[in-house]
Amino acid sequence: MGVSGAVQGEGFVSVSIERSAPAGGEAGQGWRVISQASEKGSAAHNEDISGTAGSCAWIVDGSAFFSGAARTTEESEGAWLVRRIDALLRAGPPDDLAFPAWAAGLERQLQQDYAALGEGHPERGAGEGPSAVLGLIRLRRDGNACRIEGAVIGDVSILIRDGDRIERWTDPSSNPFEAKTIAAATADGHRPGEVISPAALAQILRNRCSLNRQGGYWAINPGLGWQAGLRLFSGEISPGAIVLLASDGFMRLVDVIAHCDEAGLMDAVARVGAAGAIAELRRLESADPLAGRFRRVKIHDDATALLVTPGARDNHIEKPS
Repeated sequence: MGVSGAVQGEGFVSVSIERSAPAGGEAGQGWRVISQASEKGSAAHNEDISGTAGSCAWIVDGSAFFSGAARTTEESEGAWLVRRIDALLRAGPPDDLAFPAWAAGLERQLQQDYAALGEGHPERGAGEGPSAVLGLIRLRRDGNACRIEGAVIGDVSILIRDGDRIERWTDPSSNPFEAKTIAAATADGHRPGEVISPAALAQILRNRCSLNRQGGYWAINPGLGWQAGLRLFSGEISPGAIVLLASDGFMRLVDVIAHCDEAGLMDAVARVGAAGAIAELRRLESADPLAGRFRRVKIHDDATALLVTPGARDNHIEKPS
């Protein structure tokens, strides 16, 4: 599986991770959904979402940190943002549009939508409000050959398994900032029933000063430009390949708890389904209720996974449940 990746945008030079010449082809008829599940964590609202439409599949993981009153009442601002991105993708998946051009349009649309949501509310500082990380894949076909193209911003993961080969696409820019937040959250131990400690929240707000800046970390944010942080990937895959799109809360099974490696996680989701894997995650987290063994900010984070494979050429894409 030849795979390439790049960071592109104004002020950035495209940097190849593994060189693979881009291939032509037509947008495929889409992905067949094998398994899909999402479960909220310790907070009141699930700020994850995943979906499929056209030749595309995606996962979005949101958050929101701000001072003052919320601009939403029935859901968190993070949930509002991911639901809006999901709706725009369902209405107009970028089947043929270059990902950077699509991202430019999404950035403009979300700026307008969030400005409308904020009418009658006080202005906010740069970086305050909702943010979201995104993993987006597109299936292209050239005869019987399949090609996957991806765009990632933030710490979601796309795992591709093709035979005995596994590739992981993600954006590691937030890792040092997450480490600071975990250190703050666990310095004095977790208090029972506390979603995020005051020390961790204070660190998150400090981290926001580095959002969408060179040397910082990247996320979709309706108040800050983010296109420069979009990472692009592509690779050839066989029709039997499987692809897992996962939020960082789901990837705790590998990255935090070390319950399995990436190959083991793919095996588990294929065997027991995304919901079964989340149930095992929750069992392990609940056995460590104060994060003494597995250091983390929230005891339970939102956990979402979507497992897909190239659909048959004569089949329509399966609708996600």
